[in-house]
Amino acid sequence: MPVPLSLPDRLAPNLNILFVGINPGLRSAAVGHHYAGHSNRFWKLLYEAGLVPEPLTYRDDERLLEWGLGLTNLIARPTAGVESLTAEDYAIGRSALMNNIRRYRPRAIALLGMTLYPALFPCEPKQPGRKPGLQPVTLYDASILLLPNPSGRNAAYPYQSLLSAFRLLAPWTDTFRA
Repeated sequence: MPVPLSLPDRLAPNLNILFVGINPGLRSAAVGHHYAGHSNRFWKLLYEAGLVPEPLTYRDDERLLEWGLGLTNLIARPTAGVESLTAEDYAIGRSALMNNIRRYRPRAIALLGMTLYPALFPCEPKQPGRKPGLQPVTLYDASILLLPNPSGRNAAYPYQSLLSAFRLLAPWTDTFRA
């Protein structure tokens, strides 16, 4: 089965949170749904952090809009890993993402991957060891939260650390569970 050129964004005006990944993996592109990798923890984290009221899978990615959550990627081109991304990919992606943020005006932007921050804010002073959580910048009035990448390839972050980071998003969304 040929891999599509990109995944459809899941966007709507005035989202509570826009989740931004680096770029789609090959499996996600092949099945046409975000975070479809077998070891990706994104969907489990959404539910366990209380950001959605029921367990979901990658097949439910379009349903996130029901709860004011959106999905996109910095770079639309699917790859097996970030090492094949080019400076041109980042420049094109940064421009497209800024246009989407300006157009859709999310309240918060959750960057899923520690490398996304310097890719989006190349003029910010380099800060080694940047921590997950709320960052000291905004984009078009949207708060920026940096979260570790939930991919199973990111074994450096244990599940409980990822869950703690995802729970930081609670103030920007509706509460479904006590």
